[in-house]
Amino acid sequence: MKYDSIFDVVGRIMVGPSSSHTAGACRIGYLANILLGQIPDKAKISLHGSFAETYRGHKTDIALIGGLLGFPPEDARIPDSFKIADKKGMKYSFTEIDLGSDYHPNSVLLELEGKNEKLSIIGCSIGGGNIVIKEINGLEAGFDGDSPTIIEIHKDIRGIVANITSAIAMHGLQILEMHLSRNIRKGIALSWIECSAPISNELIESLQNIPEMINVRCLNV
Repeated sequence: MKYDSIFDVVGRIMVGPSSSHTAGACRIGYLANILLGQIPDKAKISLHGSFAETYRGHKTDIALIGGLLGFPPEDARIPDSFKIADKKGMKYSFTEIDLGSDYHPNSVLLELEGKNEKLSIIGCSIGGGNIVIKEINGLEAGFDGDSPTIIEIHKDIRGIVANITSAIAMHGLQILEMHLSRNIRKGIALSWIECSAPISNELIESLQNIPEMINVRCLNV
């Protein structure tokens, strides 16, 4: 069997007990925090499959809240996530959901509200602390956050992809991988772009200044 990383063998640095149900769950919440741009004021957390069946015993609930607070999987504060979230005034709830057979058993739907934004994310923990973000605001995704990644939602019109890639090139980055999903009815599209190096604030500002751009976030984790 071929391994791409030592983490495929020994796993990630994490607060336990489970790489899939704890570390992976925390990473989903952590990326959701970055994509929302803040600790959410409200979080409705809907657990699917194995997550729903075992989340209390495996501390999946605590890990998800820790991630939403901005704690990475190795953060020693994760066991106190509920207490910290309560002090910060975060309102959160847990429920069970059936997302269907197309989703990994370790999946969660996060419906988040911030001060000026709402965000819906479906994330899957696929083993060893690894994750995939499968959906954002109803648009298909598929990134794992392991590479510097730009995630943006824009109006679905001709020429905007060229403007996005030109801005990235002007800031000296190479595109390693790029995907786009569309909602024709709403006239919007989501793209995620994995880059060769960390993404600068200047690049994000350039992308935000594209008139057809709706929202831009970057992952430099």
